[in-house]
Amino acid sequence: MELIMIGTLIIFAFTFYGILRRPIPRTIAAITGAIGMVLFGHAMGFYDPEVAIDYVDFNTIGLLLGMMILVGLLGETGFFRYLAIKTAKFSKGSYYRLLGFFVLVTAFTSAFLDNVTTVLLITPITITIAQELEIDPRPFLMAGIMSANIGGTATLIGDPPNVVIGSAANINFNSFILYIAPIVIIVLFVVLLVYELLYKHTLTEEMKSFSKIIDMDEDKCITDKPLYYKSLIALSITIILFTVHHILQLEPWLVAMTGASILLVLQLPDLEKALKHVHWATILFFASKFILVGGLDQAGIIDIIGTKMTTAASGSTILALFIVLIGSGLFTMVVGNIPAVITLIPAIQVFISQTQMFAAHPINPIWWALALGVGLGANGTLVGSHANLVVSRISQKMGHPLPFEEYTKIGFPIALFSLLFSFILLVTFFVVLMG
Repeated sequence: MELIMIGTLIIFAFTFYGILRRPIPRTIAAITGAIGMVLFGHAMGFYDPEVAIDYVDFNTIGLLLGMMILVGLLGETGFFRYLAIKTAKFSKGSYYRLLGFFVLVTAFTSAFLDNVTTVLLITPITITIAQELEIDPRPFLMAGIMSANIGGTATLIGDPPNVVIGSAANINFNSFILYIAPIVIIVLFVVLLVYELLYKHTLTEEMKSFSKIIDMDEDKCITDKPLYYKSLIALSITIILFTVHHILQLEPWLVAMTGASILLVLQLPDLEKALKHVHWATILFFASKFILVGGLDQAGIIDIIGTKMTTAASGSTILALFIVLIGSGLFTMVVGNIPAVITLIPAIQVFISQTQMFAAHPINPIWWALALGVGLGANGTLVGSHANLVVSRISQKMGHPLPFEEYTKIGFPIALFSLLFSFILLVTFFVVLMG
């Protein structure tokens, strides 16, 4: 058994090294690690290919697939450029208001349209508007990253880790809105205040080239009005279905794919053109990570981690929430939120079953601690989430590089502060008020 655990940990460690150090693309590293885990498990007799496939959460895969198609086709209409210009005009020439509006719009959009797609479409527009205004776009890019990650934490569909948590813990869309969104909203406004204090000297200035934004006609940004209206119809139906999916007993993946199917039927686009909006590398990365962590589970390593967490908590609900929230947040800063959540969920399941903490609650607050940890911890470094890396790559290509060290100097203290602040809110809501 020791040989199995050692071999499994070596494969897992090398895979993470490949993902973090990026000698090869991270999806290729994950696929290679998953294949290596299955081959080793099959040879040692503890992890067969059929078992490995069972570890892939197709609820998560289907939900991501449907939302990528929906949001991708909406993006084709020019909707995000329209939104950005409209937001810039609302600022009325004030850096302070511009940053605040961009943060709020990005956070709200990320909550319902997934944060990776949101930053993919909004980042180039943000840089373009900053260039028109002749201002440094980097403070806005960093604020965009943070607001996308924070906003995405508020809902089931806003951030890939929430999709995985919701599937693993059987948490519906409305429960995320009810239990975690209030905490996220408070954290968002507090973080915005902290961020604006850090840049107060810049933000108090007036824009010299604001007239260029005034001259822009945002209505002309909508280049395909028929697709725009069809996308809004399909998206509205999808969100409505998400609010009642637990009543209708529909799995989240089925809701997302229903919305995507409605839009595809309404628009009847070239299917290959529609599917180009699917981030296949992300889908394969998810599937590979599920298989990789399945190997850890079959080797008995997940049980050991869960037991160690139980021992560390010492029967204290407050300590348990702290360990999960802060621990997952720091882990996310190092490995990224998707690898972190897929790795930690099985251990959390063992931990919950062993401790029986919060048994009276309809949903165990430990899951909310995990969601907040990986969601807010993602702001600590540029490797914290896929959304961060997307912004970094786009800004590099557009001539405004966002160095890792420069981002971390701002991102890490803000992320650590938001983790600690959310911990206080979590304890207040679920331990002090709800008992």
